[in-house]
Amino acid sequence: MSEGRRPLWYLYILLKNRWFLVKALLIVMIPTVVITFMLKKKYTVISVIMPPEDQSASGLSIAGLGLSEFAGYFSGGMGFSLPLMTTMSDVFEEILKSRSLAEHVIMSTAFIDSTDLRKIYDQNSHLGLYWARLKFKENYSTSVTPSGFLRVEFTAGNPWYAVEVSESIIATLDSINNEINVSRLEQTTDFLEIRMRNADSLLNCSIVNLRFFEEQHGLMNPDQELLVFIENIAELKRQYITLLTDASAIRAGISGGYSSTALLKERRAQELLEVIRMLETGNPAEGYEDIMTSMSPGQYSTIQYEYAGLRADYEMALRMSAGASLSLQQAVVAEGREQQSIRVLDPPRHPGWKSKPKRSLILLEVFLLAFVSLFGFLIARENLRDVKKKRPEQWEPWRKLFEEIKGDVSFRRKRR
Repeated sequence: MSEGRRPLWYLYILLKNRWFLVKALLIVMIPTVVITFMLKKKYTVISVIMPPEDQSASGLSIAGLGLSEFAGYFSGGMGFSLPLMTTMSDVFEEILKSRSLAEHVIMSTAFIDSTDLRKIYDQNSHLGLYWARLKFKENYSTSVTPSGFLRVEFTAGNPWYAVEVSESIIATLDSINNEINVSRLEQTTDFLEIRMRNADSLLNCSIVNLRFFEEQHGLMNPDQELLVFIENIAELKRQYITLLTDASAIRAGISGGYSSTALLKERRAQELLEVIRMLETGNPAEGYEDIMTSMSPGQYSTIQYEYAGLRADYEMALRMSAGASLSLQQAVVAEGREQQSIRVLDPPRHPGWKSKPKRSLILLEVFLLAFVSLFGFLIARENLRDVKKKRPEQWEPWRKLFEEIKGDVSFRRKRR
């Protein structure tokens, strides 16, 4: 039979040792069945949270810069700019995995008592929380689905306790989200109050300068071309203030961005400042000649250009002051508005059926592992017997080696 090894030889070995396999498998499987039925049932509660919405006040702006950009809250109002390829779902997943959230849920759901860690916690609270966090993380997992939803799973021996803990997790996340949003709105309001004071100060300064000019040179009645010129300079100054504000917000960490972006904005602002100065003196820079195309050389005097600059300052400051006032009012309204709670697609519910232990899988895996191991043992034993009978010269060195190993083991036993 050994001459026709493949595949009949394996079937022959299997049938030849059938009772050995049956007995060995029974010895393995009977305790496995008993143990699996002694394992405690566990229930997994699954909750699905919808991706956080953008709660920034995108409609508010000052000097052409969005309010959300001022406060630095992007894609959900979290108070910071996100790295490349990072979504708000990833950020909320990190919050769900944080130590702070785990400790808050542990302390608010009697988790320490449920894991029999009360004695350790009473003796050493830090050590008790450490072990409680480990136990908590064993039964808790979070992930982001391919569509960007947050998936939260918690497993416990009591399904209703698993529901309670899952609800506490969602409530804690919602509390953290609200706290961040309120902090964002408060910071936005404070920032806009500063911007409004600055805009009002700039407006008052421009009014004083314009009034002083009129007292010295009298009232001026600019024609249509000069009004257009004033309007253009006012717009350039608004862009200049916008660039400086944006750059300073980035450098102060209020707005998201990189230092290279702030540097580019500052350089662009400096270029605009040079253009504004040239236009106010009647010498436009290259690329800005169209602003003065309707003006013939020498059409206006130096005093008129000075008046145009002062009037442009006033128009620019007036717009910024009005915009800041409106934005501040809207920010105050937004701060007083009730914050939107996290939306849950699948709230925590009784799972209806246990998740652990999966007895059928355990029994199948143990049976296959035992069968493969025993069958491999039989094949190895038959090959060894075949070598002993048909090729004793190959087996002799191995026999001597095994005798030496046996002698070493016997010698050590005698010494002991």
